[in-house]
Amino acid sequence: MNGKEHLWFDRLEITELLNQFFRALDEKSFDETTMSRIFTTDAKAVRPNGEARVGPRSIGESQRQSFVRFRATQHLVSGHVTTINGDDAEVRANLVAMHLWADGNGDPNALESYFLAGSVVQAKAEKTSSGWRISELVVRNTWRTGSGFASILNTAR
Repeated sequence: MNGKEHLWFDRLEITELLNQFFRALDEKSFDETTMSRIFTTDAKAVRPNGEARVGPRSIGESQRQSFVRFRATQHLVSGHVTTINGDDAEVRANLVAMHLWADGNGDPNALESYFLAGSVVQAKAEKTSSGWRISELVVRNTWRTGSGFASILNTAR
């Protein structure tokens, strides 16, 4: 395999990590085993509300606690731009996420209680003995629309 092919496979593996993380959110697979396939042991994840968690177990537990508010979600990740420097990488991607509130959450007066969020995802990855893993993940919302924002703002999840 030449250098260009090697970089292509590395980029593909890193893109797959981000896709696997957002798939885990949508499937509510927050267990430590799943998160450990995605994150380094000391990974830091910063949620859109600014809350930071460290380590696969803590990251998964934080997501589990937060996602009980939703009956369904769908996270669409696109536009991955990956820069690799040896065994380190940085990624920027776009994210559009749909959240359907579970019963008792969101806006009780809305016909369909949901919100959409557009975000920028920035991540750092490291090549480990087990392959690439995310060492830092930051999700920043650039826009939101829909119902139930008071529920988000009044919750420290």
